[in-house]
Amino acid sequence: MVPLSLVLMWLVLGAGLAQAADNGNSPLNSDEQAFLERAMSDNASQIALAKLAIAKSINPRVLQLATTIVQERTALNARMAQLMPNQRAAGTPMAGDDPTMDRLQALNGDAFDKTFTSALVRSHCRAISAYEAVRLNASNLSLKDLTHEAIPQLRGDLMVAIAVLRSSGWTAPAHHPEAIAAADTHAAKAAVFWEPISLVAAPW
Repeated sequence: MVPLSLVLMWLVLGAGLAQAADNGNSPLNSDEQAFLERAMSDNASQIALAKLAIAKSINPRVLQLATTIVQERTALNARMAQLMPNQRAAGTPMAGDDPTMDRLQALNGDAFDKTFTSALVRSHCRAISAYEAVRLNASNLSLKDLTHEAIPQLRGDLMVAIAVLRSSGWTAPAHHPEAIAAADTHAAKAAVFWEPISLVAAPW
């Protein structure tokens, strides 16, 4: 007869293995952890920029885009934090000064709106490439699922930012042709898939 203690041990181990099987996950490797840390910091920076836009802009399209960024990136960081329960709190930007934030603090009106929107276009182009690399190469299935679900949202925000940047309501004559050209190139061609040996080396 099998001792009760062994039965209980098998039940506990079996439950843990079943949960792992249900999750279909292998532990996060160092590249995947680095991606999450960088992505969460990037999200936090975007949230900070968007909150500044909400405080300073009077352009309804910019305000709507900024509000969307705050809501979506906050929710995305909460999901990412669940994959890294033992890491630092979500929503903490990387150490160091943010030159974009410093530049935006000194701007107002159309100059602020265009600089903010251009910054979103550039950051989204980089982020989408990084998320695509993880979606293809990550071994952790929860992380693959998260990036797979986040990419359409990021692409949608990129398209909105491009539309705002192209809008005809600016009083100042110059748009941001470099940012628009980069975004158009990114949107028109297939996604850039970086080297599979590193999920975080190239996109950011």
